[in-house]
Amino acid sequence: MRVLFVVGAFCVLLAGCAGKPSMSENQCAVGDWQTVGYRDGVNGQRSTALLRHQDACMEHGVAPDRASYMAGWEQGAREYCDPNNAYHIGERGWSHANICPSDQKAGFLAAYQEGRRLYEARVTVANLEREIDQTAGRLEAIKGEIINAGAAQLNPELSVEQRVELGTRVQRLLDEQARLKQALPDLEAELAIKSRELDRLDRTVAMTGTAS
Repeated sequence: MRVLFVVGAFCVLLAGCAGKPSMSENQCAVGDWQTVGYRDGVNGQRSTALLRHQDACMEHGVAPDRASYMAGWEQGAREYCDPNNAYHIGERGWSHANICPSDQKAGFLAAYQEGRRLYEARVTVANLEREIDQTAGRLEAIKGEIINAGAAQLNPELSVEQRVELGTRVQRLLDEQARLKQALPDLEAELAIKSRELDRLDRTVAMTGTAS
């Protein structure tokens, strides 16, 4: 089956939010309403998008052909609701449009959830990797800060208050260091588990050809 990548809808929606007409004067004049409907449907837009086009084109004295628009929209919506497209929408972490006809809805949602599960597994692994990197980086920084604070305490010109302040700072750093050192193995263990889960999902995709 053909795989569709649904991106146009976001551009149209953003244009609408910005107050820009959904169709230009030239597009209204051409009047290829079946193609307009197909484009909206395949991009996951509701058929009520026709109302925006109507508002835009009425300013130029052009009325939309609703029958042609709906014929194109229904064709586009059925392609949008193809399970392969649903999977790719979920895999990219996008929200889905609730436009599928009853005979496609269950298959669409099942495929979307499969893709979404892979997306969430990837996000979890990436977040854990980032947290581990940040923790390791902070531990290195703490080591340097402790050395610097210790060296500063050797300054004979420090007041008692300054020495106390430096001592307190060193203790805070030591406490933070201990906490991070304790947390790091747990993060690494969780990453190992989540990475194995992601590998299983990736292998399942490769074997079933879901993402092809």
